[in-house]
Amino acid sequence: MKFLIKEINIINEGTIQFPIFPNGSGWKSTEKEKISVIESGEGKVLFSKIIKAIDSAKQMVCLQSFLIQDTEIIDALIRAVEEREVKVFVLSSAEARLKETIEEEEDFIKANYIQLLEGKFKNHFVHRTAENFHGKYILIDPTSKPKGFVCTNNFTENGFTKNPELAIELNNEQCEELFKIFVYHFWEHSTDEQTATNEFAKVKPVNKFILPKLENILLTSPNSKSNSLNKTLLAAINKAKKTISFSTFQLDKNIELVKAITDKAKQNVSVTLFCRPIEKQFNEQLKELLEVGAQIYFHPLTHSKSLLIDNKDGFVFTANLIANGLDNGLEVGVQLNEEQTNDLATIHLSWQDNFPTRATKVANVKDLKEIQIFKDRKLTTKTLIDDTKAESKKIVMVADLFSFLNQKFEIKDSSTKTLKVKLTAEIEDLPAKYKTNGADKFEVIEVDEDKGKKSKLVVVNSKFEINDIDKIQEWKDLKIYSANA
Repeated sequence: MKFLIKEINIINEGTIQFPIFPNGSGWKSTEKEKISVIESGEGKVLFSKIIKAIDSAKQMVCLQSFLIQDTEIIDALIRAVEEREVKVFVLSSAEARLKETIEEEEDFIKANYIQLLEGKFKNHFVHRTAENFHGKYILIDPTSKPKGFVCTNNFTENGFTKNPELAIELNNEQCEELFKIFVYHFWEHSTDEQTATNEFAKVKPVNKFILPKLENILLTSPNSKSNSLNKTLLAAINKAKKTISFSTFQLDKNIELVKAITDKAKQNVSVTLFCRPIEKQFNEQLKELLEVGAQIYFHPLTHSKSLLIDNKDGFVFTANLIANGLDNGLEVGVQLNEEQTNDLATIHLSWQDNFPTRATKVANVKDLKEIQIFKDRKLTTKTLIDDTKAESKKIVMVADLFSFLNQKFEIKDSSTKTLKVKLTAEIEDLPAKYKTNGADKFEVIEVDEDKGKKSKLVVVNSKFEINDIDKIQEWKDLKIYSANA
């Protein structure tokens, strides 16, 4: 028996729409570098700076955070109250959301928060809340020797250590202005206050405080007349000439600011986004940005909010790019000076290099080794395969040989990178009763059949190879055999 073997190598020339694929080796915080924009990180540099500032407090500390956990910062605040009679005022939102799922922090445990309120907040802090208070900052002695930080993170363990977050240390003018914002919202827009019995009692506006004209702090407020955050960010985006780089936890493609970014991408402005890989947000919000050419980098815990325009105008703020963050609620932000803007650009480049996954509009399958897919709401790795296939067939007629070896194969699955096919044609030996003339590669012989009939056969020998089959095409209707060795 003779075996003719044909090998077919197929490369997937298809594409994958909106692929997510591996990027860097993981987030590397710049927290220990001497730069003016502070990143969170396992080294707890930002965390330690805030504790040190609290330990220096002599009169007052004002803290606002959407979520708050029991950390060393709370212990530092209690020391300030008990040892130095420092007054501590807290604005939060978690009380109003205890019945809801908190998606910003996966480790936010309601029972622990209730215990924190009962065990440490009560009788130590003046604590007020409102459902739409989402800012994150702390002010130390804001009326005497002010120190302060605007943070993108909640005052939680993850916020200071595991999430890629940003913070800005404020100058005196920013501290003084942010204090006025705090006082105004504490008295005029809080809805509940923690009581000595650990209940939350409804409170009404005192109608004594007004917001001054703001020059150093960007604001979203329930008093929309004072809103400046959205307007300032939108104006900067509209001026972008070359690049827009931004980070957020959530975004809504239908708000004016995100539409402006999308329009800039359509005008060939390079757009880069850093955010979390949330399946619903990816499918419903991010694909439109990818469609117009944005590059998106993912980290499973990133929560920062920042904007960088042409590497010249930088902003750090507490609001997500959704209506609740930019149109109402209580959010703050700062426009960065030149040094801070340069340092934000350094951080964004670091994220671009190191965030573990990224997405783009389209990619060639042949250029990928693996992709990331959503499974159980999280990204998991799917390796693109190099597939193989083998077929063999006993050949009777020359036509069978052509139909078998000329089969067309294609890759239909985008998870398959290459396909290798091995086709083996098995040609039976010529019956011993028939004789050949020993031609070079093949010959057509005439043989006697029963009842005096004659017929023709194609006989191939050991030198006949796969490339020779076209030479026997004119005898497709004949039987084919292999010459005896």
